[in-house]
Amino acid sequence: MKFCLKASSYVLLALLTSVGYLVWLCIMNNCLPAQAAELPAILYSDTEQAKEIKKELQTKTEAQYQLKPARPRITGEISTQEGGPTTILQLKAAYKEGLMNSPRTAAVRALLDISKAGYWAATASPNPTVHYENGYISEQTRRMGSDLTFSPPWKIVFRLLAAKAQYQETKSEVMNTLWGFRNDLRRAYTEVIVAEATYQTISDILKLTSKLLQVSAKRYHAGDVPELDVLKARLAMSQSKIDQQQGKTRIERAKQQLNIMLGRPAEEDIEVPKLPSFQLKAEKSDFLPDFEEALPSLGYFISVALENRWELKVIKQQLKLTSSQLRVTYGNIIPDEPFSIGQSRTGNPSPGPRLLGFYVVAPIEIPVYNFQQGDIARLKATARQFYLQYAGQRNQVVADVSSAYKNLVAARDRIRTYREHVLADSEEVARLAQRSYEVGQSDITSTLQAQQANVQIRSQYLDAVTSYQQAYTDLEQSIGIPIED
Repeated sequence: MKFCLKASSYVLLALLTSVGYLVWLCIMNNCLPAQAAELPAILYSDTEQAKEIKKELQTKTEAQYQLKPARPRITGEISTQEGGPTTILQLKAAYKEGLMNSPRTAAVRALLDISKAGYWAATASPNPTVHYENGYISEQTRRMGSDLTFSPPWKIVFRLLAAKAQYQETKSEVMNTLWGFRNDLRRAYTEVIVAEATYQTISDILKLTSKLLQVSAKRYHAGDVPELDVLKARLAMSQSKIDQQQGKTRIERAKQQLNIMLGRPAEEDIEVPKLPSFQLKAEKSDFLPDFEEALPSLGYFISVALENRWELKVIKQQLKLTSSQLRVTYGNIIPDEPFSIGQSRTGNPSPGPRLLGFYVVAPIEIPVYNFQQGDIARLKATARQFYLQYAGQRNQVVADVSSAYKNLVAARDRIRTYREHVLADSEEVARLAQRSYEVGQSDITSTLQAQQANVQIRSQYLDAVTSYQQAYTDLEQSIGIPIED
């Protein structure tokens, strides 16, 4: 019995030593996941947040859910606009805060921890068992020993490499999802800026209609114009007030959505940069094109997209994963070999004395009927499909970049036209029309038409800014990296 246990211990020690050596070898060859410092700042653990949510569910307090980010929020520059210091959230700060604090990104990042479990699974081997046989009456024999399964060392290495490929593939998918969230955040950020610019435009028009109402009332009391002019001016001002209220609601809704995406309370006040005023056409802004710098060619963006588009990176990682899985399958052609070792004790058979010794049983499986042919064929066909999928996705990438690029060029040209002369001309026409009415050279109908045309042109300009930002965001999404970088 002692000899049996000693032999079993030696075998287990040898197996554990070989496994430890292989794990160390894989660490030296970067089989295990990268350290946290090597990953982007957005790929970190959200364990504390998960614990808080678990506590809410267990105590049934999820109905009292409020967005309270556990991590410090990112603030922008300090401005003194409108009479007091106001924290303005810049776009890059919004990116970082959203990727760090948003509950949506935390759920995506958690997929990495699930993928890391593959490293533990790769080192798993069948557990040893203890067996006891008692055939003393019929055979005068008792046996007690251990059943062990020997797995060739290369299988563990191949499984670790496959686990690494699985982790990298999951990481690419996570980054692809986070990249999509970044673009959604930019759209929400843009909506706040455009909504505030629209509200400012409507407020300016309200001031003009209010002044026009005052002028028409004075002229009516002086007997220069009929009461109809006063009614038309009052109606225009009332319509402007309605539009202003709708614009205020749009701002509140846009800020709420941005706050929620950032992981902030929905009703919290938030400030973003303002668009340059219409008169300052030379003023630069991150949300308006810089016409002093030429836009790179379409070919440049296509080349960048083919190198950085996350969908293509995901397929490349899937090909590596399939290759690793195929290597594991080839390694499994040679099956794991079970063997048993233990103590054998016999009685006192008639031919001879009582005997005590050990036994070894080693059944050897011969891969004749099953040599992993099904899995090998499946993985080869899967790899072939991924190559074809890569070609199809590459074709789609070129189409996405081309479409976004053309939309960006068109939006740039449209904004250039508005800022060079259309906005100034429209505002000057509205000003002269109102001045003409004040001195009695034109009627109120033509003045109101000029103001309405001015409102329409300024609204079209803001639509052009929105289209430009949409095209800019689509182009970033299609190339896979920020354009400014």
